[in-house]
Amino acid sequence: MNKIRILALLLVLVLSLSVFVGCGTEEIDLNDAVERTDFVSVYDKIGTKVTIDMVEEDANGLAFVTYEGTKYELGMDFLSMAMVYNTAVPANSEKYKTREDVFNEWWKLYILRWNYLAPEVPLYSNDYYDLYNAKIENFATTPYWSPASAIVGAKVKAGATNSVILGSSTELSGAFRNSSWGKSSPGASDLDIEELTSGYGTVVTDKNGSFVWNTFAVAETPISKVNEDGTLTYTIKIKEGLKFSDGSAITAKNYIAAVLANSTAVGVAAGGSGNSGNTLVGFDEFKGFTGANDGQAILDAEGNATEVKASKYFDGIKLLGDYEFSVTFTSDYAGYYYSMSYAAFSPTPLALYLAGNDIIVNPETKACGLSDGFYAKETKDGIEAYAIADDIVNNLKWDSALPYSGPYKVTGWDAATLTATLTLNDQFAGDETRGKPSIQTITYVKIVSETQLDQFKTGQIDVLAGITGGADTDAALALARSDATKYAYTSYSRAGYGKIGFRADFGTTSFREVRQAIMYTINRPEFAKNFTGGYGTVVHGPYYTGYSAYQANKTELEQKLNQYTYSSDSAVKVLEEGGWIYNAKGGEYKSGIRYKKLEGYELTKDNLQFKSTDGKYQTVAIKNDEGKNEYYMPLVINWYGTQPNDVTDQLITAWQNSKTATEDIGMYITYTSCDFTTGLYAEYLQDVSSGFDGTPKLNAINFATGFTSAAYDYSFNWTINPDMYDIYSACYVMDEADFWSTYHAE
Repeated sequence: MNKIRILALLLVLVLSLSVFVGCGTEEIDLNDAVERTDFVSVYDKIGTKVTIDMVEEDANGLAFVTYEGTKYELGMDFLSMAMVYNTAVPANSEKYKTREDVFNEWWKLYILRWNYLAPEVPLYSNDYYDLYNAKIENFATTPYWSPASAIVGAKVKAGATNSVILGSSTELSGAFRNSSWGKSSPGASDLDIEELTSGYGTVVTDKNGSFVWNTFAVAETPISKVNEDGTLTYTIKIKEGLKFSDGSAITAKNYIAAVLANSTAVGVAAGGSGNSGNTLVGFDEFKGFTGANDGQAILDAEGNATEVKASKYFDGIKLLGDYEFSVTFTSDYAGYYYSMSYAAFSPTPLALYLAGNDIIVNPETKACGLSDGFYAKETKDGIEAYAIADDIVNNLKWDSALPYSGPYKVTGWDAATLTATLTLNDQFAGDETRGKPSIQTITYVKIVSETQLDQFKTGQIDVLAGITGGADTDAALALARSDATKYAYTSYSRAGYGKIGFRADFGTTSFREVRQAIMYTINRPEFAKNFTGGYGTVVHGPYYTGYSAYQANKTELEQKLNQYTYSSDSAVKVLEEGGWIYNAKGGEYKSGIRYKKLEGYELTKDNLQFKSTDGKYQTVAIKNDEGKNEYYMPLVINWYGTQPNDVTDQLITAWQNSKTATEDIGMYITYTSCDFTTGLYAEYLQDVSSGFDGTPKLNAINFATGFTSAAYDYSFNWTINPDMYDIYSACYVMDEADFWSTYHAE
């Protein structure tokens, strides 16, 4: 390189450095970082003292309560807890007559605050179509009612072959008896087989996603009682005469065997969670029993004795007779809106989990335990282990000789072709929601997504579920309408949506106004129309329009929910109100990228080190007149888009490269292509085992969410408790309204 060129490069470098220094920017001093310590929640302080009739609502639907002279704005932690734990009907109330009335009101307030905080961006809520062979009658699905549920109550037309072929693109594993055993996320196909082969649950879910007592299993409506110590007891009598598929009798023992076994160290050794009974009285004592330490103190992780003493019997589970048992839940669950769900038990053969051992009963208290043989140990490969752990694992496989309790029994499994054969269980009398089955044989196969319509047309499958999107839906409906004697379809709207999810505990997306601005700068109705091909819509919060609580509040929600109508002006307005009014020098914003001055708890270490993934922008330090650093954060969004993904492709055009979402409001969006594991687990969940390097980078990622559980319960997903936050947080938002210090000096 010649001398002239070297001098020119040095001059450029000097000028660049002088510009940097001339802007007044300084080195980031991490000693200026602030660590939040005040995690006491408003709900923990006054939550149990607040009833729904004490709550006031402003014009925007935000909830407030005045307690002992202080007015509190109710945050997401408070509302999510109150929604399921504060549902007692106020005395002499004209408005609230039932617990459902109270729940519906709390739910509405929860949805309205969610909408205000904009913790994620719902992009589309698509319609689903299930295509099926027209020989099948009485077949209908909902977001809560899968084909595996619907087919039980269906039948085939007279004269047609009495068999049906079901399937899924998710591969069967052969683990059908308890598909979640030993797994963090069981496969959808395995869950379908479990659904088809399990029955006589005390509580079942209906087509609308509601819990109901199963009168085919319970002899009478179970009795619930809140005890003097605040605990809750359900006493359950089951019907006599119920039978497994081999004709053997189902008794009360069969309903409690699984929860007993999987509340022990033996269950853990066999691959279970060991936590099945963790809501019941006496769980810690029973789980701490190892076979020879009854009444002894349980040791902690360091080997020190604790105040909890091991017990051979589980006080929270009592056997009251051959066909009667009771379960007692800790006081935390006595006022729980969905407490009925905790009384949901299903029968299993005793040998499945007990491997030839039996349930024992304390003659005085009727509390249950497990016989000594269950805890027996033997030496395996030089290591002492529970003898029956391997037996439990083997019993859970499909080909064990143990019987089934549900509509069908597995009679064949081909691991090479991933095909399971199920035949009618003629001992099954039916249940409350599915009825009694009549289809003789169900074959469950692997579906290839790319050729699924051809598989259907050629008779390789009789039900094609979950069809969505413009092209696929058009093709499916065209086929169904081409010959109504061969093909039929049913449809429902999704209880869930595709979305942009935010990591909202650092960087720009930790600010409500930024999340709201993003909502305003994506034309969501147009996005939904384009993505779904017209077979879908957009919602403005975490709800399904067919849900009972939505229907109860429909008129008010339609009036109060902010639809975030596409508008850069609205985005600019909320940004300015939120303090995004500076440039990179700390002066008045005119153009380019906006900055915000960080103050108070905003001065976290992660925020001080925040920067765009391409390195173009970062938080800057500027000396003020007093010689102290002031910090300004750039309006940057580090977006991770999973690939291959049509949503990602559409977002690149509709958001990242949109003038409305960038130039018009002063925002800069980076895009990082990633696979699902890297994006969701390593970066969004910040899971070290999945590759997270310790430096938060991701602000936003697109994926999907659903709320098809019969229990609409997010009571721990908005916690401000740091001990629970990483495990339970749904959107990584800590609502400022939930902090006790917001209203009271420490």
